[in-house]
Amino acid sequence: MLSKKITAALVAVGVIASTSAILDQVNIKGAFADTVKQNVVYSKDDTKTDSQDDTRITGAEEEAYKQKSLDILKNYFNISEVKESKTNQFTAGILNEKTLDELKPKEQKLTQEEYDKGEISKEKYDKQMAYIEENNSGLKDRVQKLKHGMVQTGWTDIEGHNCYLFDFNENTKELDMAMVHGELDKGTKLVLNDEQLKNTAEDFIKEHKLGDIEKPKLILLKGHRLFYEDENDTSKKVGVSISPFTGKVWGFSVKAYEELEYNMAISEK
Repeated sequence: MLSKKITAALVAVGVIASTSAILDQVNIKGAFADTVKQNVVYSKDDTKTDSQDDTRITGAEEEAYKQKSLDILKNYFNISEVKESKTNQFTAGILNEKTLDELKPKEQKLTQEEYDKGEISKEKYDKQMAYIEENNSGLKDRVQKLKHGMVQTGWTDIEGHNCYLFDFNENTKELDMAMVHGELDKGTKLVLNDEQLKNTAEDFIKEHKLGDIEKPKLILLKGHRLFYEDENDTSKKVGVSISPFTGKVWGFSVKAYEELEYNMAISEK
């Protein structure tokens, strides 16, 4: 787990290099944390526009992404507002090949400073440095698989329990992934059978016309993650994650992001 100082610093510059680090930091455990992999990065292949170099998105573009993110929360998750604070500010940042190269030494520097000041033990220092290396490597591995950069937006309250994250395709600006963790997503897990999970996921897909799927056909159920394709068009695929605490949808993925998550899921033991 990354320290609060490192996590806060990454949020401050507008880029969350590892969703799993944030989820760990806000004590998100269980099935949802298991579904979260390192976020997508930019590949020079198959791009229609030049990838942006700066990590942080600001100004009018940031406001546009903020409104998009608020609309997603309202339309998909019935969350009408986000209470912002010093520890819960909206950020929008770019994850691509260049920004990952910039982030790694920043994370390493913060860890080194914490250790030099005696704020963390040698054991935690070693674990943190190893995690940074592993995480960066995992992110770069996605370069070859997704072939486009991501704009990651959202609110990650490092002092509380709320975490709202969204990934957009850097080129098309379209949503690829959304996940929401709130105050109710903790405590005792519900006992949800496969039929309940399927009904919840399929109702969500139909209600929101997710991935333009008209007739959802289940192709994989992995824990609280369900993957679907359209019965009449197998090119249309989506992934849906169900909260084990509320029994409601708390995340979904579409298009290339779904394909990647599906391939990772089927390879898991």
